[in-house]
Parts: sequence; structure tokens; C-alpha cells
Amino acid sequence: MAVNSLGMGGAIPWKRTFHEWLSLDAPVLIYMVKVVIAALMALWMAMTLNMPDPRTAIFTVFIVMQPQSGLVFAKSYYRVLGTLAGVIVSLVIVGMFSQDPVWFITFFALWIGFATAAGFKYRNFQFYGFVLAGYTLCIVALPVIETPLDVFDIAVSRFSEVIVGILCATVVSDVLFPRRLLDALITSEQERFHNVLATLSDLDSLFTPLDDTNPTVGRFSNGVVGLNAAQINSSFERGTNHKEQQHYQYLNHEYMNLSTTYHSLKSILSVINEHDKKEVIETLKQLYAPIATILTIPAHTLLTPEDLSMILSKLLEVKHSLSLRYEQEWETVEDDREFIAATYLMNRLLDEVHNHCATYLSLLKHRLSGRGSRTFGQMVRFSTHTDNVLVALAALRGSGVLLLTMLFWMGSGWPYATLTITMAVVIGLLLGTLPSPLDGVKNFFKGAIIALCVAALYDFYLIPAYASDMVTLGLLLAPTLAFIGWMTTRPALPIFSFGFVFMFMSQCALDPFYKIEPTKFLESSLAALIGIAFGGLAYILVNFWSCSLTQQRVAKILRRQIVTVCEGTLKVERSALESTGRDLVQQFSTQGRLNMRSSRLVFEWLLSTLEIGRAILAIRRSTQGLSIPHPTITMVLDSLKHYFHTPTAVDKEAVLLLLHQSFEELRTFPRPSEKGEAKRLKLIGVELALIHTVIFNSTTFPLLLEDSCR
Repeated sequence: MAVNSLGMGGAIPWKRTFHEWLSLDAPVLIYMVKVVIAALMALWMAMTLNMPDPRTAIFTVFIVMQPQSGLVFAKSYYRVLGTLAGVIVSLVIVGMFSQDPVWFITFFALWIGFATAAGFKYRNFQFYGFVLAGYTLCIVALPVIETPLDVFDIAVSRFSEVIVGILCATVVSDVLFPRRLLDALITSEQERFHNVLATLSDLDSLFTPLDDTNPTVGRFSNGVVGLNAAQINSSFERGTNHKEQQHYQYLNHEYMNLSTTYHSLKSILSVINEHDKKEVIETLKQLYAPIATILTIPAHTLLTPEDLSMILSKLLEVKHSLSLRYEQEWETVEDDREFIAATYLMNRLLDEVHNHCATYLSLLKHRLSGRGSRTFGQMVRFSTHTDNVLVALAALRGSGVLLLTMLFWMGSGWPYATLTITMAVVIGLLLGTLPSPLDGVKNFFKGAIIALCVAALYDFYLIPAYASDMVTLGLLLAPTLAFIGWMTTRPALPIFSFGFVFMFMSQCALDPFYKIEPTKFLESSLAALIGIAFGGLAYILVNFWSCSLTQQRVAKILRRQIVTVCEGTLKVERSALESTGRDLVQQFSTQGRLNMRSSRLVFEWLLSTLEIGRAILAIRRSTQGLSIPHPTITMVLDSLKHYFHTPTAVDKEAVLLLLHQSFEELRTFPRPSEKGEAKRLKLIGVELALIHTVIFNSTTFPLLLEDSCR
């Protein structure tokens, strides 16, 4: 009966199961095999070349090995540069100051502080290069402090071992079942594009008032920084096309623009809902409904170039047909600033989604035939911004932990304290950019403890009992190496696995000639664990960030950006505003202990800042084209600059009053005969109405009126 019921219920979906295994489990298994092959190849090459420490070559394999080839090449590139910089600085410092401990320690601390700060400031794998430059100095310079003439031999050996590991990792990654980062990038871009269409076509969600269950954050605002990093790293792969890179850059920036416009529109619609203007909401729904209808795509539909071409033509038709209706509605309710701002944002959203669809269509055509349908004038760059206070704290932490462990070394006179210094510096350099460094230290410590037990098993039992040549040694190591490879693929175990591989490779007896001393093993293990403890202590002592302090810093920086826009150069592009703001907020979100509610509030501050900054730039550019200057516009800009510099309730009322007066003046101002000037005046009026609406809505303004950290 059980068999019959199974048969009546249908056959076992083995095809679907096999497909899921191929897409989910097989890549992990392949990656584990590649890691083991690359690690054993590095071990064999290092021992064949009689390098003093083959463990460095294996460790390098695990550090640079990634699922996609582009990530391997990018990380290897910066590891070579970082190691080379660390080796050169080691030679300089030992050569100049080996006989003067005060200057030696001073320059040592300055270099570690610089490497820590630079690693915190730079993005992608650039930070990893500075990390290597920092702790390579510890590895090369500290062991030869009493025998400085040996520094050159150690420097050459260290660099050679790193090169061997990188060569093995890159060759295996690119030859054995290669996975291209560009393929993953187009898949992510497809998912994001469908998410954009699904969000913009959801009419009910757009017009639903904002609350804790329906926040602005999370609809389509994530992945900007991550996809930019993937696009940069993909440039290291073979066959990377410059034209395709341009497509990804433009798609990312258009996505940021769409996200800001959508959230600004949703915020203003929420304000209109709060004011219970049902007729205005119904009118706006009727205006937006054709756009939502065109963008409604059935779920799991793979869009073809023909489908996108049809969507583009329909969007163009709607744009032309709605322009007259927008004009008619403005004439009837032109004194309603919220309505004017909402309709303007709808117009802008329609233009932006049309451009985004056109760029995506061009990307599809380029991948299919090598010929896109769009021509890009110039490269758009993803600008970053790091708060100098965070950088200074990172430098202080890096130099401080070095000086603290140096005092421990000098006070104890313990020969193995150099390993304590190295481990503390590694912890300070590598874990400083994590959202919760202390939790990272704990996971690193757990991985190190377990690795010591496994390393002791290898050193005192397995290797002396069963390893007689390279083949048997490789067979003994393969299970552990595969296990390490598996751990690195688990999202919950990256720091644990790093602690495991770091300590295992430090303590496992993988020398060209087997040698193990129990006392040395125990003392070096204890020194490393003490170094981890010192690294964790540094995060406790030099960590002044709290949720409320983070909000204050973010609010101050965002307001400063608007002040800069009011008085700075007009060459600033919207793409620079968008990317800089998002990069800044993401960094503060990971470093500032923000809870869910405060993260949402900070993101809303970012959106309002981006909207006001863009509007100010548009007003300033439009004002330059007017034949007759309007002094009230200049007064408004000066008032905005003063208000964002030192915001008070009195200044807010003054700004709102000036915005209202300037808007009314432009609305009643006689229309110029010249068509271009009339268009500029109307644009200025609309932008003033938009700024007035955003500032009036204090819940999306960086003034810390609410305490969201409780």
C-alpha cells in the first residue's frame, strides 16, 4: 500500500533533486577538491624548492582561494603588493634602526598604525594589501631583531613562499572547473532587475503609509556596494570586456538613482496620506497606474531583448501621454507643494526606469552578440568616503596593541613573545572592519583552540607514525585540508575557519625535515593565544562607538555634505553623491552598533540628504542659465547652508518661510518668452517645493529628533 500510494502520488522528483544538488552542493564539493589540490601542490613545490617554511605557501592558498576566479586573482594581486611592501619596509627598518630600540619601536608602531588605518579606509581587497603590509613586518623583522643580518634571507623566503602559494591557487582556480565572477554578476544583476520591476509595479505598496511594518528600507536599496565590489574584482578575469564593465557601472548607478527617487516618492505619499488628502492620492494613483501596469511581469519570467524593447516602447508612450496630464494637474493644484513634488518624482522615476531598462537591454544584447544598443560617454565611478574619526581610531588601535605587546615582550623577556606581537597585530588588522570585532575575536579563538588539538594530533602521532614521503603526508593532510575548505564556504564560520587554518598552519610540523619539540609547541601555542587575547583587549579599550554616537556622527556628516553642495563646485555629479553617501552609511552601520530601528532611521536620513543635495545642485545649475538673477533663490541657498551647518528650530522656520516665499514668487512671476528660461524657472520652483516637503517632514531629516537607540 505504501508503494502504491507513492506511485499514485507521482514519481520521485529526481531531476529536480539532482538539479538542486548540482547548483548547491556540487560547487562546494568542487571547491573543496580544488583547495586540497592547490594546497598539496604548494606543499610539494615548497619542499621541492627546499623553502624553510612550506606552511606559508599552504596558508597563502587558503587565504587567496575563493569560489570565483576573479576573486582569487584580485586577492592574489593585492597580497603580492602587500607582502612586497611589508618586506621592503622590514629591510629598511631593520637596516636603519636595529641597534636603536626606541626608534625601531617608534617606526614599527607608526607603520602598523598606518597599515591599520589604510586597511580600514580602502575597500574590496585593497584593504587586504595593507593588512599584509602590516603583519609581514612582524613576520620578517621581529625574528631577526638580535641577528639583523638574517633579515634579507627571511624576507626572500617569505616572499618566495607567498608567490608559490599564489601561483598554485590561481592556476588551479583558473584551470580546474573554473567559475567566473562575471557569470555570478549577471545572475545577480538579473535578480536585482526583476526586483526593481516587481517593486515599481506594486501600486498598493507604494501608496501604503510608512510604519514599522512597511518601512522604506529594504524594498530595493541593498547590494549597491557589494555589486560594485564584484564588478571591480571581475576585471581581473580573462576575457573581461571593457564595454560590459561600463554596463555594470551604469546599471549600479541607475539603480541607486531609482532607489532614492522611489523612497523619496514613497515618503511624500506617506505625508499626503497623513494629511488625509484622499482626492490627491487618488489622482496620483491614476497618474502612476499606467507605469505599474507596464512594469508588471509574471513571476519567474526570463525577459528577452524583445520583451524589454516592448517595455521601453510602452514606457515612452506613457511618458508622452502623461506629460500633458501632468501639466493639467499642475494647473489645477499648483499651490499644493506636496502634489507638485510627488508628480515631479513620478516623472523622474519614469525617466530613470526607462534609462535603466535601456541599459539592461543593451547589456543583454552585448552578451548575446557583442554589440550593445547604448553608447556611454564616460565611465561613472563609485566614490567612497570614510569618516576620519573611524580611521584615527583604527590607527590608534593598531599602534596601541603593538606597543602594548612590545611592553609585554620587554617586560617578560620571553622569546616566544614575538609570536604574541604578530598574532595581536593580525587580529587588529584583519578583524577591525567586521560589524562586531569582539565576536570575531571569540570565534577566531575557538577555531585556534580546536586547531591546536588537531595540530598536536598530527605532530605527535600521525606524521611521525604514518608519513614517510610526500604521498603519505598528502594523504594524511587531505581530510583536514578538505574540512578547512568546507568551513570557508559556510557563511556562519568564516572567522572560525580563519582562526583554525591560521593556528593549524602555524603549529603543524610541515617542515622540510620533520622536527617537533613539545616544549616549543606548548610555548608557541600559548604565545599565540595570548596574542589573540591582546587583540581582543584592544577592541575593548579603543572602541568608543555607541548607537547614539554613531547617529550623531552620521547626522553631522550628512548635513556637512549639503553645506558643501551649497557652496562647492557644480562639477559634482549625482552619481558621486549617491555612491559616497551609501558607502558612508554602510560603513557606519557595520561599525556603529546600530539596531534595526536606528539603521532604518539612518538610511532615511541618507535618502533625504541625497534628495536635497541633488535638488540644490539642480537649482544652482538652472540659476546659471537665467538672464535675470533672482535674489530670493540665492537667499534660500544661503539659508539652507546656514541651517544645515547649525540646525535649530528657529532656522528651520526661517528656511521653510523662505522656501515658501520663493516658491510663490516663482509661481506668480511672469513667464519669460524664451522657452528655455521658462523651463528653468519651472524646474527651480519644483525643486524648491520638493526641498520644502522633505524638510517639513522631520522624520526623514538628520536632526536626531528621535532616540531610536533605546
